Amino acid sequence: MSFTYLFTPVKIGSVWIKNRILSTGHMTTFVDNYLPTDQFIRYHRERAKGGAGLIVIEANAVHPSAIMTPKTISALQDEVIPYYRKLAEAVRPYDTRVFAQLFHPGREISPSGTAIPLAPSTIPSDRFRIMPKELEKHEIQEIINGYGNAAARVKQGGLDGVEIVASHGYLISQFWSPRMNYRTDQYGGSFSNRMRFFKEVLAAVRSRVGVDYPVGLRISVDDFVEEGLGFQDVLEITTYIDQELGGVSYLGLTGGSSSTYLSSVFIAPPAPIPPAHFASYAGQIKERVSIPIFVNSRINDPVIAEKVLANGQADMVGMTRALICDPHMPNKALRGEFNRIRLCIACNQACIGHMQNDQPISCIQNPVTGRELSYSDMEKATNRKNVVIVGGGPAGMKAAVTAAERGHKVTLLEKSGELGGQVKLARRIPGREEFGELIPNLKSELEHYRVDVHLNTETSKELLANLNPDELIIATGSIPYIPKVGGIDLPHVMTTWDILEKKKSVGNRVLIVDWKGEMAGVGTALYLRNQGYDVEIITNCLYIGFGLQSYVRSAMLSQLYTKNVEMLCNYKLHHIEPTEVTFENIYNGEKIVRKNVDTVVLACGNMQQIDLYKEIKAEFPNARLIGDSLLPRTVEEAILEGFELAAQI
Repeated sequence: MSFTYLFTPVKIGSVWIKNRILSTGHMTTFVDNYLPTDQFIRYHRERAKGGAGLIVIEANAVHPSAIMTPKTISALQDEVIPYYRKLAEAVRPYDTRVFAQLFHPGREISPSGTAIPLAPSTIPSDRFRIMPKELEKHEIQEIINGYGNAAARVKQGGLDGVEIVASHGYLISQFWSPRMNYRTDQYGGSFSNRMRFFKEVLAAVRSRVGVDYPVGLRISVDDFVEEGLGFQDVLEITTYIDQELGGVSYLGLTGGSSSTYLSSVFIAPPAPIPPAHFASYAGQIKERVSIPIFVNSRINDPVIAEKVLANGQADMVGMTRALICDPHMPNKALRGEFNRIRLCIACNQACIGHMQNDQPISCIQNPVTGRELSYSDMEKATNRKNVVIVGGGPAGMKAAVTAAERGHKVTLLEKSGELGGQVKLARRIPGREEFGELIPNLKSELEHYRVDVHLNTETSKELLANLNPDELIIATGSIPYIPKVGGIDLPHVMTTWDILEKKKSVGNRVLIVDWKGEMAGVGTALYLRNQGYDVEIITNCLYIGFGLQSYVRSAMLSQLYTKNVEMLCNYKLHHIEPTEVTFENIYNGEKIVRKNVDTVVLACGNMQQIDLYKEIKAEFPNARLIGDSLLPRTVEEAILEGFELAAQI
């Protein structure tokens, strides 16, 4: 495919950008003492090296009350300026531009932060359950000055522009919304009064950076929450900014609000929310304004990005998670190497999922992300070895790819007729079909690095002896764990694997016993409910979906509630009878009984599958375990272990 638009330069303010691919501002946690770290610099350098035209770095706090988390960059002192310069120098060889976000969350302060939440009016955030303090006028002026001072530091640090954040229900948006701003002074009431705060912020920024320096505005096309801004509100605001206010170099369009569980899903929407789902909104806004439009959210494929541009819906496309998954995607697309692009599957597990757990962000498919200091310039092996890997799940596949990439001769043995391990089951869950793309991504890499793959191959000591490996990696995965309780052997008791593989027939009334709160239990409940079964899920976790990333959990729970799946938390399995199941409260031991149960489905975790390892370890002391065969966890750990072990060979 040829690209007419994606790799065409575009001018924003006084700055030319080499292509239309944008990495939008996103929290990385590569921050120490409120300043970017060396890992932060290398993380963004890798995206520049990979071909991104513009990188917008994450939230830079403009006021002490804007320190949303302990890992927020502070633009409050001149100490940040050398770090901006270091970043600018790191990306300069690749002709990539860098802007910085100017940020104040208002009331949307994470509980892990230390700042006092401030807002135009005292209206709490449902998601964070925080009651904000109403802003006093002197505080408003301090924050306005803070925007100007922060912008000046960004420019002094050699970065190419700034982006004022008014998206996701953050402070500026809170002033705009008549349902969150009940002020009776000059900052509330009429439309012009509610716009006043932003007008003064923009004036403060322009006074410090001049008229030609790029100053963008990030805004949600719809907050998808009653008290926030709807699309008609946003049309009015963006039209006013363009036609009456001026001074904004571009509009960066996204969606959703931080304020509720459901609306926050759209901040980094997981599958099955479709790709480029805000493009139509962007197109309508673009028809009304004269300034350039950026749009983001689940644009994970350069072909989709080209279509958005060709349709006239935007001037630049945000491909943030796509670049987290494959920072070299732009250069691969430019060279026409589409089969080498590792497509993001919108699982949210290691990117925003890590950030929300105060962990460094990464990617389940690409362990180099977040570890660029260690692995972005990984060298070829000095001694070419014969590497044999048993098991064609994600751990084994990633180990094979990495070892072959480093120059080793690699043989991959898989017992079944298809690669993929448990991902083959996961993709059968409604809304998780895209998760299955992880396997084609890895297969493409296996082919590129010419790994010798053998399917339908039962591994034995004799076969391994013939192969004579210098390095032997066992990635045979796991099997469902069956708890030791009464009635567990009854014929109507089965596992989620039995359900998803359609190995056993299911009765009408289904009870799912959930232990970990992960996708196995929640996803199987939705899978069965969609087929018309009467489903209840009971978990010993604090809440349903306890082990899922919050946006994924919210999306799944929305469907479970909509489809009337019964749910109960804080009860563990006690024993099973032919038509009844007894549970025990995890706090006080109280028993409850579910009657008239036709089928019991166990989602109780997995246990190692290491029969082969036990059989061959005496003859092959160099055998090493990775992934679920070492310890059952998630795909992320499996791929990481396969990668790290192969990187050391």
